[in-house]
Amino acid sequence: MADIKINTKLTSPKGKPAPIYRLTTRRVNEKAIRELANRLGMQAEAKSGLLRSDADKLTFSVGHLELSMHRASGAVRFIDRARWQVDDRQSDLKIEDAVASRLAQTFARKYELAPAAETKFFKAARLHVAEATREGKEASDRVIDVAVALQRLVENIPVDGPGGKIVVYFNAQREMTGFQQVWRELDGVYKRGQSYRSPESAVEEMAAHFAKKRALIEVEEVRFGYFEDGPRSKQRYLQPAYVIIGMLSAADGQGRKRTIYVAPALTNNAGRITPPLEVKRPQRRRPETEAGYKER
Repeated sequence: MADIKINTKLTSPKGKPAPIYRLTTRRVNEKAIRELANRLGMQAEAKSGLLRSDADKLTFSVGHLELSMHRASGAVRFIDRARWQVDDRQSDLKIEDAVASRLAQTFARKYELAPAAETKFFKAARLHVAEATREGKEASDRVIDVAVALQRLVENIPVDGPGGKIVVYFNAQREMTGFQQVWRELDGVYKRGQSYRSPESAVEEMAAHFAKKRALIEVEEVRFGYFEDGPRSKQRYLQPAYVIIGMLSAADGQGRKRTIYVAPALTNNAGRITPPLEVKRPQRRRPETEAGYKER
C-alpha cells in the first residue's frame, strides 16, 4: 500500500456548497466551424478553404490560417502559421503581465469567446530565443512571443484541470497569432450541493486509489475548484473537486514522478473523476512446441 505524507496545509472550502452543472458539447460540423471561422475573419463562405476530418477533430484552413474543433469537447484551436512563434531576428517583446492580460481579455471579448466576468488572469509564458557567439558565449536573449492564459470562473470559483482555459498568443508587435480554448457550455444545474467533503477524505480516496502500489506519495498541494477535463475527453458534468498534486517515489528508490489525483468535493457528487488504475493482466504462458525441446 502507498504511504501518504502531507507536506501542505489542508483547508476546507468556505461558503455555501456550489452546485453541479450539466454540460453541453459544442456541435462540431461544417456549418459550426465555418461560422466560427467567419467570426475570426477567415474567408469561410461555402466551398472556400480546405476542410479536413478525422476521428478526433474537424479542421478548416485558408492559406496560412487554420482552425480546428475537437469532437469530444468542442475545444477550439486557431493558428496563424505565418506569424505564430515566428522570429524576425530583431524583435524583443517587453510586456508586463497586467498589459498582456488586458490584451487577452480584449481579444476574448471581441470574438465572443467568454464574458469578462467569467475569466481571470492565470499566467503568462514567454517564448525566449537566444543567440551566442561561435565561442559559445551568450550574445543576446529576446522574447518573440507571449502566451496568456485566462482561467474560467463558475460561481466565482476557478475552474481547474486541463480545461477551463483560454490561451491567447501574441507576437512582438502585440498582434494575436493564435488561441486555444477548452470551455464546455453549461446546460443548467444538475443538482444542488449538499455539503463539502473534507480535503482529508479526498486524500484518503487517493490513498485507496494507489493501494496496490508500494510507494511513498508526498502531497505538495491541494487545490479546490470546479474541474474541467481536456479537449479529447467527453465530460457530462462540471462538479467541484479537490486537485491533489504530489510526488510519487517508488519503494525501491529508483523512480520519482509528479502525480495528480482529482477527487469530487461534494458529498452528493456526480461520481468519481480520476478513473481507476488499469489492472495489468498476467500474460498467458505460451505452450512449448516440439522445436522448443532439446533432443536427447
